[in-house]
Amino acid sequence: MERPIFQPVGTREEELDTPALVVDLDVMEQNIDTVHGFFRRVGPDGATLETEALVRPHVSCHGCPEVAQRQVSADEGLLDEPSSCTGGIAVSSLGEAEVFAGTGFNDILIAGRVVTVPKIRRLLALARDNWIFLAVDSLRNVQELSDAAVAEDAILGILIDLDAGYGYGGVAPGPDAVALARSVDAAPGLAIMGITANEGPLPFSDRTELEAETRRRLQAVVDTRELMEREGFEVPLVSVGNTFDYDVVATIPGINEVQAGTYALMDMETLGVRTELQPAAKVLATVISHPVGGRAVVDAGHKTMGPDFGVPTLEGIPGAVATRFSAEHGILELDGDATERLMPNDKVRLIPHNLSLCFNQFDYVRAVRDGKLVGYWPISARGQLG
Repeated sequence: MERPIFQPVGTREEELDTPALVVDLDVMEQNIDTVHGFFRRVGPDGATLETEALVRPHVSCHGCPEVAQRQVSADEGLLDEPSSCTGGIAVSSLGEAEVFAGTGFNDILIAGRVVTVPKIRRLLALARDNWIFLAVDSLRNVQELSDAAVAEDAILGILIDLDAGYGYGGVAPGPDAVALARSVDAAPGLAIMGITANEGPLPFSDRTELEAETRRRLQAVVDTRELMEREGFEVPLVSVGNTFDYDVVATIPGINEVQAGTYALMDMETLGVRTELQPAAKVLATVISHPVGGRAVVDAGHKTMGPDFGVPTLEGIPGAVATRFSAEHGILELDGDATERLMPNDKVRLIPHNLSLCFNQFDYVRAVRDGKLVGYWPISARGQLG
């Protein structure tokens, strides 16, 4: 558990106690406006874009209700423009859904499976007062959910979860998905709302390759929707996608919802593909040692940045590079002017490689604007893994 030193509103960012997870609200709001502007179907040149999809913010990446609220309310005050957002959110776990429902969100898609009896009981309790729908990919789970819903005299919204090539779960597209849909349709207490899939973060920085692979993987999802409709099912919702490929997914006919999340804050993993967005979330760290001319040590390690999924990037100091991290410390290799520029007590900013892993290390975001602290925002869904 993080035990921050709370400092007064108005404190300069450089004076915050470290290590500190800092979000620049101006950058965050610009990122949100960029992505939601796309989903309002108005291009940068004013031309109408060919998409009917809306964005459903996937808030697991940050777990912060304050950030999520700004994502879902991005259209407020824009009376003459189309809506960009479903008004709801997506999460990965039941625990996250409980947290966000407790802070006022009541349209929640649970992308992860809910499979054990204790969790299903919690799910039904949550669904009494909130609009909750969830992904399924097995007959056994269908039966478990149906039995629980009947016992509680409830109806659960169900999305058929397809494997779109990521290997992250999901039933095979095509006939297997239709067979699962028939089981859901026959199960009391359950209602088919549509289909969902995770095509995964695709490892392409080249836009042409990214678009081609995204369309290839999601064609099976669109084909499955058409097959289900031919078999007599209504499929009002097809919810897929992520920040990597949001603009490609949104223009595929038959897809009407995109689960993007990282776009508001960004990380190095995503910045290589989404160059129109900027990093809003950074870890402020302090140089605590400069043992030799070519090396400095900072007070942010893997316990701060997240597990060893990738090395964070040092921002804005030519000749200084973050190269390796221990549990508590980070090593900066220095060259040129950086060897004299960085000394103990100096502050540096590190851009996380993976946003989700970094945010799960903190209990609070330090929200800043114009370089000054405006508040501490709880990361309320931190650690809600199940």
